[in-house]
Amino acid sequence: MGLCLDREGCNFANREKARFCARCGIPLAGTVLLERYEILDLTSQERGSVTLSARDRQQQLQVQVRALIPQGVTVSERDDFLQNAEMAASLSQRMNEPGSIRVLDYGQDGPLAFLVKVEQKRDVWAAPRREQEAQRAWDASHGEEEFGLDIENNDDDETTIVRLSVPKQRSIASPHQSDALPQGHLAYERGEYEEALTYYDQAIEQDVVSIDAWSGKGMALLSLGRLEESLLAYDHAISLNPSEPELWTSRANVLHELRQFDEEMDCYDQALRCDPNYIYAWSGRGMALAEQDKPEEALMAFDKALLLDPRQSVVWQAMSDTLYSLHRYEEALIAVDRAFEIDDSNVSSWDTKGNILRRLGNAAEALPLHEHALELDSENATLWFDKGNDLRDLARYDDALATYDRALEIDHSLAGAWYNRGNVLAAQQKFEDALDSYGHALEFDDGLTSAWYNKGSLLHELQRYEEALVAFDRALAGDIHYIAAWNNKGLSLYALGRFDEALAALDQATSFAPEEPDAWYNKAVVLQKVGRNQEAISCQEWARSLEQQASGSEVS
Repeated sequence: MGLCLDREGCNFANREKARFCARCGIPLAGTVLLERYEILDLTSQERGSVTLSARDRQQQLQVQVRALIPQGVTVSERDDFLQNAEMAASLSQRMNEPGSIRVLDYGQDGPLAFLVKVEQKRDVWAAPRREQEAQRAWDASHGEEEFGLDIENNDDDETTIVRLSVPKQRSIASPHQSDALPQGHLAYERGEYEEALTYYDQAIEQDVVSIDAWSGKGMALLSLGRLEESLLAYDHAISLNPSEPELWTSRANVLHELRQFDEEMDCYDQALRCDPNYIYAWSGRGMALAEQDKPEEALMAFDKALLLDPRQSVVWQAMSDTLYSLHRYEEALIAVDRAFEIDDSNVSSWDTKGNILRRLGNAAEALPLHEHALELDSENATLWFDKGNDLRDLARYDDALATYDRALEIDHSLAGAWYNRGNVLAAQQKFEDALDSYGHALEFDDGLTSAWYNKGSLLHELQRYEEALVAFDRALAGDIHYIAAWNNKGLSLYALGRFDEALAALDQATSFAPEEPDAWYNKAVVLQKVGRNQEAISCQEWARSLEQQASGSEVS
């Protein structure tokens, strides 16, 4: 059992592997705060607070942790403490005198609000970067389907929000220990999930009501892809402690993999009922909402998480991606810069910032960012794809093709790379090669409407009108309001002498986009061909008036 470090005032015997004392709330020996500061012992106690000796596992440094005693602390007292800690940390950055006390870090972990301090030993101190959560390097794929020459531009992106894992708040036992539970934790951390599962099962045999053993079993089963069994393990853990938000959030991750999204959201809600300030429930909820195409709700969840802890770089990253998907590029840039301030080693941040800069028309600034990302992860197909998009926008077409080819060597099924490769080949007037590239894109994603449209446009240029019609119809099956597809379908029908059908297609184009002059001009040509001259003149005059209105608007 884990005895409370306050031997005189509390001395409560806690359950095995508990992190905080169930009676007074202070951390137990071996607890690692924010996955970084390992608590060693209690050194002093004042009214309402304690000072603990600890080890900074990241910097291999002895530090002191001053914390509020959670029992009886009010929200106002906690907020005042954290505000004072923030000010002290800011002032400490300018203090270099030997013997002075520096505040290195502060924050909240579970029920505990605390700050980390150390005595200044040297003339110059480089404050360590604060990492409040283990960062999973998550590949944010921005599948851009666009090009700006003689083919259709499509600015839709396929941003993927990668799941944020729930941190497991426990210390790691040494390998010589024979107890099954810590051995399971060690095996899990090594990625040996089958072995971990065996140990967790042994731990359950030793203690059938061990919450940590059931939770560990759920983790191992999830990592092995045995989702239904993982869900049952978490259900059992929750039945033993239904008020633990970490368990509900972990259960939500399993439900996400099972694509049971409504139940996943229910779990986040339940976690927040247990603890309205549980950051991982807010961030997980935000990522789930983003994946469900509810970006505005996702942003509100991210805002809440960042209000609780503004040093969560992965949440800033997720917020940036969500703003990017809404085409709010300036705000997305601010968010990703905040992520950079906290952690500039995340490949995804370099990639995202590069994509934002390109969207803002700064492809020349985006290119070195993507090149740096590739230095960190040279086998990432998405990074090569995004670098190719920079080169494409800089009109370095041969370099862009070589870069897309490198992406496809890594991931042959990357539809976006095949598609943009086709766009570059089309820009170089290599129509047959471009068609082949579009064919590969559609092989891997036959719902890529802009690829069907661009394929149809090239087939029209090659006077393969029947094939062009098939491609335009496929584009329209994906988007009935695809104005350019209706327009070009009309042109292909006209070229085949099918004038009534051409007129019907152009009627659709002018109906959906009455402000588009090209469709009216094309409609005038068809009307004149079938002898409806007065209507043709009216369409021409209307098209000219639209152009004049547009020109006047541009001047004003």
